[in-house]
Amino acid sequence: MDLELTLDAREAQGKANKRLRREGFVPGVVYGKGEDSTNVQVEAKTFEVLYRAAGKTSVVKFRLPGASRATSGFIKSVQRHPLSGRPLHVDYYLVNLKVEMEVDVPLVFTGEAPAVEATGGTLLHNMSSIHVKALPTDIPHEIVVDVSVLKSLDVAIHVRDLNLNRDLVNVMTDGETLVATVVPPRVEEEPEPVVAEGEEGEEGEGEGEGAEGGATEGEGGAEPSEESSES
Repeated sequence: MDLELTLDAREAQGKANKRLRREGFVPGVVYGKGEDSTNVQVEAKTFEVLYRAAGKTSVVKFRLPGASRATSGFIKSVQRHPLSGRPLHVDYYLVNLKVEMEVDVPLVFTGEAPAVEATGGTLLHNMSSIHVKALPTDIPHEIVVDVSVLKSLDVAIHVRDLNLNRDLVNVMTDGETLVATVVPPRVEEEPEPVVAEGEEGEEGEGEGEGAEGGATEGEGGAEPSEESSES
């Protein structure tokens, strides 16, 4: 299915963009392919629907102000409000479909790792995306990582194990990079009991100076040990 978005010309700039957002529009800018940048706007609801389908890795056909036909590109970045999450500004990047480009493709983890239940360990996601180089139309929207293969603690998923068409996509991330594994549960070590040096002299209470010496050594040796139970 082709992803298409019509962008209208935007006159609002600076503080005027606040009014634009209140009216339900998202300001943005289009650039790339050696052309001058163009200020644009689009209805927020329309943008969100398109962005959920396209993300930052699927080619989108943009219908630009004054253009007779659509041109291809990506949604390069989305600035959002830190509390509400609503889009504040969008960068659209135009590309040449015949020229390879480098992008980060997100990883989507699915399934359950049997080793977690078997050992009580924790599933570790070591990375959330990988860097690839490919023609724009060959860039995968996302890469699915099935963690159900992690049946024991000695099994791990590396970049080299990811399922994608390597004839079309050149993976730039090192193949030996760890993607996911199950780490064993953390065991808290019991602290060793601290024995004050003076306690050894308690048996010699009847030996006069020996008993006094033990009490003195006990006061000096009663400070907590510097050993820690952290692991």
